[in-house]
Amino acid sequence: MDLYRPRGTLARVIHAKFHNDNFLENIDTQQWYTLNCELPQKFQSKFVALKQPDPTTIRWLERTKMLSSNIWMHLWHALARSVLQFFMTQTDINGLLKRGSMFILSEEQFYKLLEAGGFPTRFPTETITLLDIGAGDGEVSLRVANSVSELSGNAVLQVFATEASWTMRERLKKLNFNVVTEIRELKNVELILCLNVLDRCYDPFALLEDIHTALAPGGRAVVALVLPYMHYVETNTSHLPLRPLLDNPNKGNGRGPTFEEEATLFLELLENSGFCVESWTKAPYLCEGDLRQSFYWLIDLIVVLSKKPT
Repeated sequence: MDLYRPRGTLARVIHAKFHNDNFLENIDTQQWYTLNCELPQKFQSKFVALKQPDPTTIRWLERTKMLSSNIWMHLWHALARSVLQFFMTQTDINGLLKRGSMFILSEEQFYKLLEAGGFPTRFPTETITLLDIGAGDGEVSLRVANSVSELSGNAVLQVFATEASWTMRERLKKLNFNVVTEIRELKNVELILCLNVLDRCYDPFALLEDIHTALAPGGRAVVALVLPYMHYVETNTSHLPLRPLLDNPNKGNGRGPTFEEEATLFLELLENSGFCVESWTKAPYLCEGDLRQSFYWLIDLIVVLSKKPT
């Protein structure tokens, strides 16, 4: 018996989405959080096992499935993108249309990772400064801010952000974030976030230096990198970085690197850049879906860092 194939374009899209979403219902989400083998002991001892999606993550997934079922909204977004792409970047378009929101960790998971990484619960001042580099629409920043508020008790949280996209900057201002142009404008920041930005910027090594300079003694930086590593710079014509962040450890033998191999390389790079690895985890980098399927995901390495003593 032949498989049913709808004739109309929209009917085919809806039919394909049904099958894609059926596949998503049956994936083993525990694989998002588990390692296939251990890293060197100095790093493995800092691993925070999250094991599976927690209730907040599941609620986010259910919400994005519901949004994805709005066919007319996605048709409008597809039409708008087809026009706007000639004079706007994809990130600017997402900001304008209020689509493509991301999710990395829940408040509870961020709390667990920061606590394991030794984020201080008491500060010499009553104000904690949080800087999110490339904050996007601010949704992830707010989750981290909630975790910090839980950890620090009565301290006042002051949130700063950098963002290349003008539409995203406008959304951040509506959240009462202090949007700054340069990281160098800030000093002695207690918590710096750099989540999935290193593989999207022109010079990732200069960005790491800026983070190290801005970070307060005793403060923490949270850095996330999608693995397998694939660099893409949205704002230049070649889309290539000045210098790649990581090299393929298996170059020449035809085999791509494993998550664990690249994780080890990246953690070593961070330590060679003047940081100490305090805690880390593996988790999905989730994105709202579209007409094709309810959500998308990549795999993130998320690391809590401190400054090495000088």
